[in-house]
Amino acid sequence: MAEEKKAKKTAEQSDNKADKKPSKSVEKKSKDKKKGSKNPFKAIGAFFKSVRSEGKKVTWPKTKEVWKNTLVVIVVILIVGVIIFGIDRALSEGVKGIKKLAENKTTTAATTEAQTTAEALEEATESTTAAAEGAESTTAAETDTTAAAETTDAAD
Repeated sequence: MAEEKKAKKTAEQSDNKADKKPSKSVEKKSKDKKKGSKNPFKAIGAFFKSVRSEGKKVTWPKTKEVWKNTLVVIVVILIVGVIIFGIDRALSEGVKGIKKLAENKTTTAATTEAQTTAEALEEATESTTAAAEGAESTTAAETDTTAAAETTDAAD
């Protein structure tokens, strides 16, 4: 029976607390909040207070889990780094190969052009030399003919 009285009394007290109006100081604070706080430092303080309360709600990992996750991250970074290095190296070698191929074609074209020019120059020199030799032999023949004619004239 004593227990029943205590239970009734506790129930009545909880009902009374729920029925009570908030005190004037609580009403005043709510009115101030509605107007908006003009002090930015209070807002900043409230922000950090809420951050702290949220931080307390977080389930933080154990040390062993942190080390395991750290190891996984490092391994993944190394693998991705090696893959990127390989791709970079392959592309660099490919570009170097293309440049070398282009230079060889340019050099071959320039060499071919130079050879063609050299052959044309050689042919021109040969024809000029042949023409000059022909002219010299003609001149020598003319000189011989002239000399022979003079000798014949002098003998007469």
